[in-house]
Amino acid sequence: MNKAGKYALGALAAGAVAYGVHELIDGGLSEDDKKPNRKRMEEKEKVRREQEARMRREDEERKRREDHEKWRRNEEEKRRQDLVFQSQQFPSQHQPQTFQSQQFHSQQYHSQPPGSAIPKPMHTPYGSVYGSVYNGGDGTFRRRSESITSSSHSHMDDGIFHPPAPFGHAPYTYNQKDVRNPDPSRSSENSVTPETYPELRQNPSDTKIKIGTVLSLKHMLTGRFLHSDRSHSTQSGSNQQLVYANKWTTGEADWWQVVPANGDVPVPGSIVAYGTQIRLRHVDTGRHLHSHYGFVDPLTGQNEVTCFGDQTLSDENDHWVLERWGDGAYGSTVRSTDTLVLRHYVSGMTLHSHDVLLREDVQSVTCFGSGRDDNNKWRIVLES
Repeated sequence: MNKAGKYALGALAAGAVAYGVHELIDGGLSEDDKKPNRKRMEEKEKVRREQEARMRREDEERKRREDHEKWRRNEEEKRRQDLVFQSQQFPSQHQPQTFQSQQFHSQQYHSQPPGSAIPKPMHTPYGSVYGSVYNGGDGTFRRRSESITSSSHSHMDDGIFHPPAPFGHAPYTYNQKDVRNPDPSRSSENSVTPETYPELRQNPSDTKIKIGTVLSLKHMLTGRFLHSDRSHSTQSGSNQQLVYANKWTTGEADWWQVVPANGDVPVPGSIVAYGTQIRLRHVDTGRHLHSHYGFVDPLTGQNEVTCFGDQTLSDENDHWVLERWGDGAYGSTVRSTDTLVLRHYVSGMTLHSHDVLLREDVQSVTCFGSGRDDNNKWRIVLES
């Protein structure tokens, strides 16, 4: 055989070997043998997609924080301009220097002559609650009661705490026949409030309550925790998700997240002050602690308390005002070591429970009374 023939025969042999190896590695494998390879490829693709999704979420969160900071700077500038205008239009001789008034006591508001230039309530890092915003001196913005002048106890002359009327509202009567309806302009519709806030599961040694804090509420007299779940609905006509006091230890359905009132845009992690309007979002179901007129607890006749809506559906009946038991403590920091009262903003009544059982381990929770009853006492519990 000549040299060219030998080269051709060698090339054919090499090709045959390569083809055989290829068949052995790929084509020679059965379908069952190929499945692990495909599974590994699918897992790698899944990991890649998850990484991309996580990066997108981080970018969105970064942008949202930048938007929060931009909003805060703009509001600071607006507040400064409004204060200049206010000092020219409504000078006050009795204002403490640290008290920057944005709103007026309800009596002052109604005593202004028709056509007077009344500054509009301004949404700041804390909800427009009872009155003005002042800088607490520690980097937090807090709210001060409308009825407070130079003394934080000016509305406690009889030794009993009397919450001031909400700005522009008549004084509270705590009468269920004095029906007060939510303001439709303070709902989630077209609200600037972000739909979600980062959950803060803080160590119990950090007692300051913040926007985003996840907490549970323990009823002081009975020791049961505020609870809700999808398996219980009210039997009084609203057919909303029932809120009740359940076990003496916390479970998955006992956790609530502190989120801002509709229309407010605080920076995540902002410290919450007494007198602030907030919402409590049920972590397990995403609905908000809610009360209303028109439907009552069947055993007590008191306004029912439910879980309502979701992250995109919320109204003013989801707004609650945080008060410290006994003195309100408006303007000071809410702490988990305090005994609380949660006042429903629209009705003025307070979150209430008692030893009335709807059935076993379903202790009635209602909205009732002025907040002076021991059955209105709650304690915050943080995750250990």
